[in-house]
Amino acid sequence: MKVPALLCNNYLCNNYFCNNYRQKIAVLFTTVIFWCPNLYAVQGENGWRNAFEIVAGGTYLADADADKMGLLYTTGIDARKVFAGSKSNIATVNLQLDMWCTDNQTRRPGFFEKDHDCDPVVRNAFVNFHASGDGKLNILLGHTELPFGLEVPVSTSKSLRTLLTPKDLAMKLDWGVGINGTLGKFDYSALLSRGSGIEYRHNKDPWSFTARVGHSINRQRFLPEPGLGLSIFRGNVLLTNGNISERERIALDGVRYFKRFGVVSQFSFGETDDRETWNGLVELNWSNSIESKVGYIQYKSYNQELLDGWEREKSASIGARFGQIAGFTWAVQYTREFSSFKSDGDQDVLGFQLKYRWE
Repeated sequence: MKVPALLCNNYLCNNYFCNNYRQKIAVLFTTVIFWCPNLYAVQGENGWRNAFEIVAGGTYLADADADKMGLLYTTGIDARKVFAGSKSNIATVNLQLDMWCTDNQTRRPGFFEKDHDCDPVVRNAFVNFHASGDGKLNILLGHTELPFGLEVPVSTSKSLRTLLTPKDLAMKLDWGVGINGTLGKFDYSALLSRGSGIEYRHNKDPWSFTARVGHSINRQRFLPEPGLGLSIFRGNVLLTNGNISERERIALDGVRYFKRFGVVSQFSFGETDDRETWNGLVELNWSNSIESKVGYIQYKSYNQELLDGWEREKSASIGARFGQIAGFTWAVQYTREFSSFKSDGDQDVLGFQLKYRWE
């Protein structure tokens, strides 16, 4: 196992690199000191609703060829403000700005250029204009999550628990313009976006269109409200390696509860670069009455047709989340990857995380 960069010395790397990385970590935590005392002061003065969050987590990968531990640190602020007019609300602004630092991660986000790196990240930065004034028609502009499948009702931001969308569509967030609203018992959302993901890139002219209609949802939650949803996606997505991937999807998602137990599922069908594709996720979860203890078992399957037959990537996970006490939560997850598109061997992945949120 490699020693994390924060413990590095002259034997492992030069002083300049270590000092530079330590400076970035110092900036990350210094930012915490300046943000925290001002959150409520700013909120009281101008009507912004603010929250501060810091997360430390890691993943451990073990297989026949590698034995590796990686860490990820993030800190950020969530800010939200509703601008009201004389008769109705005019617009809602949503900002989620972070600083992310990776340390020896084998599977790290594509925007990191090195094994030990820090980068600012814009998760959400959009304005939702309330065109109709009654919630039936809103116009969204900015950087937001794609309205596809379970990503709409389920909150997976900075959590170990993941869904199909990042791998299914090759991105989860994008820059664009769209419409959304509530009509009776149903919510709808459509987004025409750049097609480059978390970073705005225009080379090779990527684009994407995403839309979903489903049962009305009050807000995103770790355990979502029950209901059904239907989604579509089409686009030329710019991958992190600079290539364009042409993708089409139609997906059905559903959530149902049986007292303390819940079933969450999503199935998508379509094409990836002219190859037939279908993907599926099924999750069984349990929680106590206040969701301070949550456990889940999850199975994912990605499938695509090649010239010599179908190729499959499958994994099973078991995880738990505890806390919501004084703003703290912690989580663990074990995943067994039975096969992947890049390797025929099995892989064990152990993840752990500690999160603090102040709002």
